[in-house]
Amino acid sequence: MSESEEIILCGIEHAELLAEMHLRSFAGAAWSAKDFLGLLVQKTNKGFIYCNNRKPVGFIIWQEVVGEAEILTFCVDPDFRRLGYSKNIIVKLFEYLDQVSVNKMFLEVSEDNIIALSLYKAMGFVEIARRSKYYHKPDGSTVDAVIMSADI
Repeated sequence: MSESEEIILCGIEHAELLAEMHLRSFAGAAWSAKDFLGLLVQKTNKGFIYCNNRKPVGFIIWQEVVGEAEILTFCVDPDFRRLGYSKNIIVKLFEYLDQVSVNKMFLEVSEDNIIALSLYKAMGFVEIARRSKYYHKPDGSTVDAVIMSADI
């Protein structure tokens, strides 16, 4: 990690920032500060904010339980996409999880999120199942959730 990059562990004091960043990435389905507070007070949920030059560019929240983890939400600010931050965040997460003896990671992603699917596959995730018609789009249509896993 370069001197301009920094990882900040998420706490309840970051709920507003996380909600603002989430809104920029998921306008139609953004989580509120109250939602993030509810997540961050649970001992099994953890997260970090990835900063470059002291500017938050993305974050990831996950849940750890008995050697496994699941990404609950993950985003990079639209102004900082396609610059490698998503990959950097996942690499840092894998490094952290390896240190705390987590050996399996899970996530769910919309089947129409081609960019995210490509990233996850490049990072070693494989599809293990689907949730049919899980995500509801603003136009009333639905898309499957692709459930993926990766060994750490």
